[in-house]
Amino acid sequence: MTGTWIERGFLAAAGLCFLFGTGVTVVDVALRAVAGTNVPGAIELTSLSIGLGALLSMPVCYAKRAHVTAKLLSEVSPNRFAWPLGMVGTAASILFAAMLAWIMAHNALDKWGSPETTADLGVPIPYAVGLIAVVLLSCAAAALIGFRAALWVGRARR
Repeated sequence: MTGTWIERGFLAAAGLCFLFGTGVTVVDVALRAVAGTNVPGAIELTSLSIGLGALLSMPVCYAKRAHVTAKLLSEVSPNRFAWPLGMVGTAASILFAAMLAWIMAHNALDKWGSPETTADLGVPIPYAVGLIAVVLLSCAAAALIGFRAALWVGRARR
C-alpha cells in the first residue's frame, strides 16, 4: 500500500466504517430471519458509519487528485490542455472543499451546546456535526496538498 501514514489512516478508518455498516446490516437481516428481532438502531448505525466512511476517504481523494474529472480537451491535446485544466480543477477543488468546511464549521458552532441527539442512538448532534467539520477541514488541507503536487508536476514539465 502506498501513501503516507495519514492517508493510510484515513483509508483504514473509512474501510472500517464501511465494514462496520455492512456488518450491522448483515447481522440485522440474519436476526430478523432467524430470531424475528432486529439490531436496535440498525438503520442509523449503518447510515452514520457508511456516511463517515465516505467522508473519511475524501481527503485522500483530494490530496491524490483522484476525484472524478472530465477529460474533454486534455484528451484531444494532452500537451497543451492537461496541466492548465488540471490546475483549474485543483483550484476548484480547493474552493469547494473550503466552502464545505466553512459551512459545516459554522453549523457546528451554531449547534454547540445544543441538547439535540440522533433519533435512535442518541448521538449528540453537536459532536457529529463537529466531526464532519473536522473531516471537511482536512479535505481542504488535502486539496491544498494536491494543488502543491500539481504545481510540482507543472514545473517538472517545463
